Amino acid sequence: MKTNAAGMTRRNFLKSGVVAGALTSLEASAQSGAAITPAPDDRALWIEIVTRISHPVLSALSQRKLKSTMPVETAHGNDGNRRQFTHLEALGRLLTGLAPWLESGPTAGKERELRQQYALLARQAIQSATDPASADYLNFNKGQQPIVDAAFLALAVLRAPTELWQKLDGVTQRQLVEALQSTRVILPGYSNWLMFSATIETALAFMGVWWDPMRIDYALRAVDSWYKGDGVYGDGPSFHWDYYNSFVIQPMLLHVNTLARGITINPPPSLVRSVTPQFRSGSSVRRALFPRSAGHSATASEPFNSLLR
Repeated sequence: MKTNAAGMTRRNFLKSGVVAGALTSLEASAQSGAAITPAPDDRALWIEIVTRISHPVLSALSQRKLKSTMPVETAHGNDGNRRQFTHLEALGRLLTGLAPWLESGPTAGKERELRQQYALLARQAIQSATDPASADYLNFNKGQQPIVDAAFLALAVLRAPTELWQKLDGVTQRQLVEALQSTRVILPGYSNWLMFSATIETALAFMGVWWDPMRIDYALRAVDSWYKGDGVYGDGPSFHWDYYNSFVIQPMLLHVNTLARGITINPPPSLVRSVTPQFRSGSSVRRALFPRSAGHSATASEPFNSLLR
């Protein structure tokens, strides 16, 4: 397990968030080294996990200290390569999961206060990540990996347009646009990676700047040709039964399709099918995660399927 210069492992880096004040909005009493009190219900447990994962990354990046404090952990001695990409990976993947809560979480109570705190930290983190003068200015265009995590950041903006775009100051908006535009030098592979380019272009269209319809149209037509039935797409021409359908292909298709309906000439069948594959895929994932519920009605799966909307 790799450590940073201060001898901190990534596990300890994440633990540090619990004692950094993030839980105070929920009147948590966790202290350094103390066991976390079991959550009384699912919602409180979810908030506890969100806090534990989010605060170390967003707090450090908002202060422009992420690169100096977050350890880079790798396999097979690949430290030098991963160090180029790991910080954008942390920001993009964290925010794409956090964005729906930031945009539409509770509007009252202590959870509202926590949500507002994290929305502010997220905007400050984006500012630090895209400012060329920042110590935490992130790599958006060197190597292949940045197109992946820039797309997750773009998806986060599409999922939280008010909190992660409209509330950004004008300078940060411009810098975010330039960072996403810079990914165009990266050629995506003929796989789910086409959706990364398409998602970035979709975000740029949303941001009101020039965007490349070819990157969207090509991705939609390629992914549509990989449809295997029963709500599942191939990761490229070959079928892979892994998490990329639920983590990349399906959610990005939803947002890209929303835009493509208005601009694509002769839309591919994926647009005609609408969101049916997404709902079917959600049902399949639910059955894989919760096999005891396999015989339940479609109504029972609706809360889980709604996550894919």
